[in-house]
Amino acid sequence: MLRILGSRYSAQTPQWKLYPTTLRLPVWARPVSVRSGLTTLRISDISVRRISSVFNRDRLLPSLLRPDLPKVLRPSDLLQFVTSFAPIDGVEIVEWMQISAAENLVMNARIREYNRAGSQILGNSGDPYTPGVTVDDSHIRPDRGRVVEERGYGIVETPRGNFQFPVSRGRPGIFRDLIEWASNTYLGKLQWVGNLLKWRELAETPIRDAIGFFMDRLGNVAPHFFVQMPRRPALTVRIRQRFSSDAPQTITLNFRSPSDYTDVRGTKTVEVDEGESEVEYTVSAFPYVPPLVTEIQPENDRETILEEFVVV
Repeated sequence: MLRILGSRYSAQTPQWKLYPTTLRLPVWARPVSVRSGLTTLRISDISVRRISSVFNRDRLLPSLLRPDLPKVLRPSDLLQFVTSFAPIDGVEIVEWMQISAAENLVMNARIREYNRAGSQILGNSGDPYTPGVTVDDSHIRPDRGRVVEERGYGIVETPRGNFQFPVSRGRPGIFRDLIEWASNTYLGKLQWVGNLLKWRELAETPIRDAIGFFMDRLGNVAPHFFVQMPRRPALTVRIRQRFSSDAPQTITLNFRSPSDYTDVRGTKTVEVDEGESEVEYTVSAFPYVPPLVTEIQPENDRETILEEFVVV
């Protein structure tokens, strides 16, 4: 009843074909020049300007699963609604189902926001033990909850290999051509709750519609990944981003190679206040600034919205 998203997985299911995380490169981004640009990449200091002290969720999208519900970033804000229409009876409805339902409602809205940029992110929240948590070609290993608790982490199995995510925490799984993220928000002896996201096609700049960052019930915030795309070959480009946050926080930016997502070519941190802030920096390279995969990681337990991301 509360399994709003997801599909079954069993230990006998064969491995699926790999569906990598893809991006589009412009015709001028030739491999030799991109490699040279990555080697000479320089990222300036970041300037931050506060635009407003008000945090506004109005530009977010509602969940298509229940468009009548308020626009929220915290699944905990929807738990009261879920428990009211599906109270625990110990037979058909148990606690993990309510948690998963709230997380799927929020996840669905975040997926809609990212995908309207002409991209594709996939996700699921549920019990990995049964009925299973599968997203595209990957799944959370269907261990029993007590096994996960004793071990201290859950395991995501992908065609590119496995990655671990700690109990009650979230963690990305980043491979050469595959990007995912997983978290855990409830543990029982048998059943538990896992969240799994996969970036199938990366959104590229310009981004002008609001995109919220997924937060699970415990406040673990997933990053987002975008292709920072210069409009034409240039030695230097200027980047403008606008963030909305419900509290002061530090946002981390990792700049990754478009041909190998594990290859981080630079890292910057951004201090933003509550409300809306505009962030600017420049990127330089020779013979020109290549497209970059920009990972944006907000702090945990912070409601965060990307309002704009453009190369000017």
